[in-house]
Formats: sequence, structure tokens, C-alpha cells
Amino acid sequence: MRIVGHKNLGLNQSPATPEEAWQRGRVLDAMLPNPLPVPRGVSRMTHAQRNAQDDARMLAVARLLNPPTQGEGTA
Repeated sequence: MRIVGHKNLGLNQSPATPEEAWQRGRVLDAMLPNPLPVPRGVSRMTHAQRNAQDDARMLAVARLLNPPTQGEGTA
């Protein structure tokens, strides 16, 4: 199991401002539908290749849900 998002941001505590509530709602709404299409059909690959493909897809979804802030750079 992987945790997506900020570790210290608890969903059980109420947001302090309407802006925080709106932002949290947008994140939760983005989790409902699948943001990236899953390829349909049959593909032949090893178990390790399938796991690598699935990890890459989950990483892409996490990047869509959690865009980097100004202080975080991608190197």
C-alpha cells in the first residue's frame, strides 16, 4: 500500500479555511475517476515488467494529484 499526499495532513480534522476545504475537495475529486487511461486488451510481459509498468502509472497519477510546490524542484 502506498500513501499519496502529505503525511501530516489528516483528513479527519476539519479544514481551517474555505480555501483549504476547496483544495482538499479537489484532491479527493481527482481520486475518484482514473486520471490516466488504463490500456485495455491483452499484453504479454513478465511479472517484473508488468509491475514496473504499474509503478510508472501510479507515479504518474501521484504527480497529477500532488503537483510540486515552489520550493520543490525536480532534478
